[in-house]
Amino acid sequence: MSSDFRLAFDGHYYRGTPRRAPDGTYVGGDGAITRAPDGTYVAGTPQRTPDGRYIGGEAPVRWAPDGSFVSGDVRMAPDGTLG
Repeated sequence: MSSDFRLAFDGHYYRGTPRRAPDGTYVGGDGAITRAPDGTYVAGTPQRTPDGRYIGGEAPVRWAPDGSFVSGDVRMAPDGTLG
């Protein structure tokens, strides 16, 4: 478990400090809030994952054991999700 996750008002855990995007969703991580080509918002540079979604971050996209994709090292949030 990693202590760099924070719980947002939407009930989800985010890496770093959760921030509210212009559309009302939350993003976590470093960097400016940026709109990805699919219209979603991410923190940092939008990176396309192999499943077609966009995630933010400057680190390489990695595949997590639960089948999701993350930017950088795979870490477990307090609720058991990977991020």
